[in-house]
Amino acid sequence: MIGVIDTSALIRLYIPDGPIPEGFEKFLSGVERGNNTAIAPELLLVESSNVLYRKRKINEISENESIHLLSDVLSMPIRYFSHGPLIPVAFDLAIEHNVTLYDAVYLALASEQGAMLFTADEQIQKIANKMHLLPADAGI
Repeated sequence: MIGVIDTSALIRLYIPDGPIPEGFEKFLSGVERGNNTAIAPELLLVESSNVLYRKRKINEISENESIHLLSDVLSMPIRYFSHGPLIPVAFDLAIEHNVTLYDAVYLALASEQGAMLFTADEQIQKIANKMHLLPADAGI
């Protein structure tokens, strides 16, 4: 299985501020075994780093934790795609579903690659469900 990982799903692995998306841990186990492939737009690197920066800035995590978590995020076995080519489709999806272009880039990549989308964002889960981009065990 190919799965697109968005920032909300990735960060939940490291900062438990809500539930991990259904099926995500099982998917990642498959990535470790070489049975699944994790992909994401390069945007994931900036967004997830920014979340860690913000949490460090407001003292939700320590300086040391932020450095370790950033290292962990950067070492995840994820194949990155340039988000530039995804912009035209993402722009249309953003308009159609009234979401940010940032979120629409993940939807566009999943759609383009025939992949499932792993997200902790309920609004994006609903859209992904309509687009048939959620794993079968997501239960939405």
